[in-house]
Amino acid sequence: MIRTIDQHYSMRLASYIKALVIGYKDAEFAEYSEAYKTTGLLHLFTLSGLHIQFYLGGIHLLLKRAGLTREVRLGLLSLIGLLLICLTGGGFSTIRAVSSFLIAFACLTFEVLLSKLDQWSLMLFLLVLGFPLVLWSVGAQLSLYFALLLVYLNDLRLKAWQQTLLFSILSLPVLIFSFSEWTIIGGLFTLLLFPLFEWLILPGCLILFFGCFLPLPQLIASLMEQLFLLMEKLLAFAAIPNLTTGRPAFLIFLLLILFVLLTIDRLKYQRTFYLLLGAVCLLVASIAFSANGMVAFVDVGQGDSIFIKLPFKQETFLIDTGGRLNFKQKPWQARQPKQLSDYNLIPFLKSLGCSKIDHLLVTHNDADHMGELNNVMSKIKVNNLYLADGSQMELKRLLMGVKGTKIHLVKQGDTIGKHLKVQILSPEKSEGENDDSLVAFFQINQQRFLMTGDLETTGEEKLLNNYSQLETDFLKIGHHGSNTSTGEEFLKKIKPKYGIISVGKKNRYGHPTAETLEKLNKYQVKVFRTDQQGMVYYQWSALTKRGKIKVLIDFIE
Repeated sequence: MIRTIDQHYSMRLASYIKALVIGYKDAEFAEYSEAYKTTGLLHLFTLSGLHIQFYLGGIHLLLKRAGLTREVRLGLLSLIGLLLICLTGGGFSTIRAVSSFLIAFACLTFEVLLSKLDQWSLMLFLLVLGFPLVLWSVGAQLSLYFALLLVYLNDLRLKAWQQTLLFSILSLPVLIFSFSEWTIIGGLFTLLLFPLFEWLILPGCLILFFGCFLPLPQLIASLMEQLFLLMEKLLAFAAIPNLTTGRPAFLIFLLLILFVLLTIDRLKYQRTFYLLLGAVCLLVASIAFSANGMVAFVDVGQGDSIFIKLPFKQETFLIDTGGRLNFKQKPWQARQPKQLSDYNLIPFLKSLGCSKIDHLLVTHNDADHMGELNNVMSKIKVNNLYLADGSQMELKRLLMGVKGTKIHLVKQGDTIGKHLKVQILSPEKSEGENDDSLVAFFQINQQRFLMTGDLETTGEEKLLNNYSQLETDFLKIGHHGSNTSTGEEFLKKIKPKYGIISVGKKNRYGHPTAETLEKLNKYQVKVFRTDQQGMVYYQWSALTKRGKIKVLIDFIE
């Protein structure tokens, strides 16, 4: 089916038809749907209640016109529903929608009096029975929560536009829990475009799908493609940046859900709910302005990225962005490149409510340290960018496109930051190479941190000559644990308690080397590795002053 659609229509139109009719999103769909994602309309392309109601509802109407009894119709619709689930990849949102439709029709057929809430509960019970891990799926969480909201909202005597806008607002808890941000204008655009999807776009795409097997005028395809192009341009023009809230702790998430249900209850009895809305605003604001501070060694694979956040969001620092080292590939191996930071660094920053970075430092010019710089700066506002003096010569083309960010050239002896003083210990002049890496030192909550980039043993010797009294508690192990870094004399002098190795799992370089691990063991340095334990971070409270090292994965394979 996918191949047939691709053969009959242009790449853009085929991508939309595959997404809307059979639930398949190809590589190009991410590019075409960027405007829908920004405006909170991407859910209209996920096979769910709208599509299943359209498909099964339409087929039911035909079966009814054919004079079939309810029992026979139920049997046929069950078979067709199973076929739809198989053809669309068995996504949880599709399974939920089909189950809900069949349960409602079965109650009607056998005259079983079940409330909408009981029907939803029965559907959830069957879903968990068949798929015990269903609630670990973000798609299932969203689908189930939205269905529950509709159960309650349908009981309220509201106009269609009021119901749609209220639905968008009450969706806030589960959306920020899953994505750490909320689309401010999503409800408005859903209200405006939902009828268009229901009565024109979805039927039109279905007609074009059947047009792959039956003769169809080319004019319909041309009109549909122009409609999609027009919508992309209009939505891109009207898009407003999403509100980055951060990911709430589970207890706050449960409180937000409770406030949603209380709001619905007060609406039902026509009582005011302004105090509840105020409490929700305070809870959401508390996520980003947490009393906890953090120094996080983010798991970006074979690369480096360190994020520093002071309590109450006083100041934020990012040292390197990670990135992918590009190797020569044969044509058949080449794939559409995806930005790695969209899957690791940026979601992590958003989960902390970080919509801007005060200070971004690039240690040197290797792709695994600054390859994601452009993408990070396009998604998150950066106030200040710091480069080692001299390294900017290789980055002229990249820096030409930087807007709204102050660029600073730093060298040994400089200090960065207002609330947190980050000292630059090296180099005096840089050419962007490993041994010219920016070396940063800072102290937080009586803990000392030394970030060495890809500094090699010769650079370590120069560092010790310039700072003979240098000692640290946390050492970011140089060059991902390579045997060209982390010399014995260096470890002996700086006396680190903890060594963090940022490295990709089963990387082709063999990092970290056995030699480096033996040296760290010899000097009793406790080692943390992002390839084994995921993100490693030191977290402390501004209120209690207590700090603790945490890892994302508590067990090592």
